[in-house]
Amino acid sequence: MAAQPVAQTTYSLTLYDIEDTLQALANSIDPTQEISDRAAILEEIGHALRRAKDKRDAVVAFLRHCQSQVTFADAEIARLEKRKAAIARVQAELEAYVTCVVERYALPDRRGVKRLEGNFSSLRIQKNPESVVITDLEAIPAAFKHVAVTLGAYVWEALLQNLDADWRKTLEGHVAKLEFKPDKKAIGAELKNGTQIPGADLKFGDWRLVIS
Repeated sequence: MAAQPVAQTTYSLTLYDIEDTLQALANSIDPTQEISDRAAILEEIGHALRRAKDKRDAVVAFLRHCQSQVTFADAEIARLEKRKAAIARVQAELEAYVTCVVERYALPDRRGVKRLEGNFSSLRIQKNPESVVITDLEAIPAAFKHVAVTLGAYVWEALLQNLDADWRKTLEGHVAKLEFKPDKKAIGAELKNGTQIPGADLKFGDWRLVIS
């Protein structure tokens, strides 16, 4: 009995279904089939292949559209970041100028605050809080530093199970990143108490502008 050709089906719009149907048609060809039966299958394969090519082109077109949108978004982000930096620079320069004007010409009130009043707003200055300045990270004692280490997860697991002198040497050889960070909060507290910390100093706050 001659094999019956694969019946024409309604194809889904998904790429997966189209490719799956095309593969099924290709697998349905049997060398023992009648020539007419194989011809019908080959004709159906031709139709399916054209549909597959159209779908592939549509998928590629959409992916290219997505990539172009990503590229456009990156360019827009860069443009906005540049604009943001320019505006922030102008703002900082103007605030520094106004701060000097207020400090020079405004008379302090009963609380010692210098302020210039407008019709609906005011400009005043106040001191920024003190901050810690790191002048020499290497000179800062270990008690005032944190260390961030990046290493392979398998090394970390082994470290938890075994740690002796030999393992320490091995561990140091596997460290991918080693970064020391000063503990500014602890350093600041000590500096304010009069303790000298090598490599660090206390910076007194500058005036900053406050608008209201």
